[in-house]
Amino acid sequence: MPTMSGIKKRTRRSVYDFIREQRMTTKGEIAQVLGISLPTVSKYVAHFLDSGLVAQGAKLSSGANGGRSPIAYTWVADGRLAVGVDITRDGVTCVIINLAREVLFSRHALRDFERSEEYFEFVGKQVETTIAEASIDRDRVLGVGVAVPGLISEATGQVTYGRVIDNYGVTPADFGRYIPFETRLVHDSDAAGLAEFWPSHTVENAFYISLSKSIGGSVLIRDEIYRGDGEFAGEIGHLRIHVDGLRCYCGQKGCVDPYCNASVLSSRANGSLQEFFDRLAAGDPAITEVWDRYTADLARAIHNIRVLFGCTIIIGGDVGAHIDRHMDGLRSKVDCLSFLASHSETFLIPCSYTNHPIATGAALYLVDEFLQDLGPVQPTPGGTSGRALRPTGHLGPVGQSPAGDAAAAAGLPRGSIHASSRY
Repeated sequence: MPTMSGIKKRTRRSVYDFIREQRMTTKGEIAQVLGISLPTVSKYVAHFLDSGLVAQGAKLSSGANGGRSPIAYTWVADGRLAVGVDITRDGVTCVIINLAREVLFSRHALRDFERSEEYFEFVGKQVETTIAEASIDRDRVLGVGVAVPGLISEATGQVTYGRVIDNYGVTPADFGRYIPFETRLVHDSDAAGLAEFWPSHTVENAFYISLSKSIGGSVLIRDEIYRGDGEFAGEIGHLRIHVDGLRCYCGQKGCVDPYCNASVLSSRANGSLQEFFDRLAAGDPAITEVWDRYTADLARAIHNIRVLFGCTIIIGGDVGAHIDRHMDGLRSKVDCLSFLASHSETFLIPCSYTNHPIATGAALYLVDEFLQDLGPVQPTPGGTSGRALRPTGHLGPVGQSPAGDAAAAAGLPRGSIHASSRY
């Protein structure tokens, strides 16, 4: 039987969710639609006003019947914020997002990953500098999600497989020693998948393929990320597509990763995916040949996923951000492999979220947890791990000086740090 505190918690969340979904409403409308007494609604609205989660708007028209004009209350998307960090082999990207998944500020710094206190301290400084440059209220920060390549234990939060950047054994506490907020360690592919899936629920079942410097996947089943019985569900990068093929970083031969990671393409275009796809669009013969081989291998992986899961398949990651105009050829290859009459345009789609998806997804773990219980009110220091499930703001340039000064302070060359803001 539910406790009184549990009932109050659900009521509080119902009121908040209604305001969030409506964006603007009145106490009377909340009471009428939710079937809650007006004094109860007033109590929770006052709580949300004090917490900065709701703002008082203008008085509305009283209508034909006259009487007192009702006051409108609006949802404050910036009422709470979260920081997301994307750790790669050669860089650190930090973003700040609000409760609507909007990226308010982003920052990128070049730095090779290394297992050292100096590196963990560097990441902590990047988080602090990002918060300072964004000029946000620290009290609104829910925490920091740190996304890394590698398998992570749900029980301990420790990286249990980390050959991509040699981060085996790294824990949230390693980063948390230098980050004065709750710190989560999350799998980079899961983070990218969460950013893609959240919160529209346009599909209930989907497989998200992250095609970046390494390859991973995230599986959505009945609107929840599927973890399986271990820690490696969705690890499409290690599906074998060639017998005795290229050597993968995992030590095996013929895995998808060495054939379809983003570097396979960017290495043919001066290290730039943008240049690769520009030349592909221009009909460069050498680039076209590379793309044909690449999509043939990718189609094999997609076919296997489709046969196993029978669901929507989303092409994401760095390659997915550029692939929209080039889907037809890939779909044709997938259709040719099917044992049934196949129309892959009905299930094979490019990703819709392309603005720092890994860093955004890492931050969304904190946002989603907050929206589940509307707490905690204040951030807590230390390091923990966890997995949760659930439009992007325009990024305009900010002054070069802060980034340049930050680079110098970190002992990096000017130009190695880039920052952008929604404001």
